[in-house]
Amino acid sequence: MIFIKVFQKLSQFSGKVPLEHWVSRIAVNTCLNQIESEKVRPELRHADLSDEEQAVIENLAVSSDELAPDKCLASRQLVEHLLGVLKPEECLAIDLLYLQGCSVDEIRKITGWSPALIKVRAFRARQKMKRQLGRISAKEKL
Repeated sequence: MIFIKVFQKLSQFSGKVPLEHWVSRIAVNTCLNQIESEKVRPELRHADLSDEEQAVIENLAVSSDELAPDKCLASRQLVEHLLGVLKPEECLAIDLLYLQGCSVDEIRKITGWSPALIKVRAFRARQKMKRQLGRISAKEKL
């Protein structure tokens, strides 16, 4: 899909920026639009969780072969629910920073965001997911 968009917009390339920056910007925008439409969500940062929350997430990390089918489905639903509170930009920041292991500078080059904005978006995403997990835990205790 990205290559099609690159070729469709090739007439718009002015040559003022390197081709790879222009293509990466199209890719980022395409991905953000796709994330927005599908509401894909990444995971939260393990270090921000309490001990109980870490245990839940560690259970999620177990491969599906090692996890009972009922727990596998419940774990997947929990993760999807936690990720559901994030905006597409926060999802992208978390995905690039923690799941793909990109540095802040690499993310800056890919997205065009400032390093401060990248860190703020990742922090806010982690906080949202942590609050949501706390709400879920509170409901289960009732």
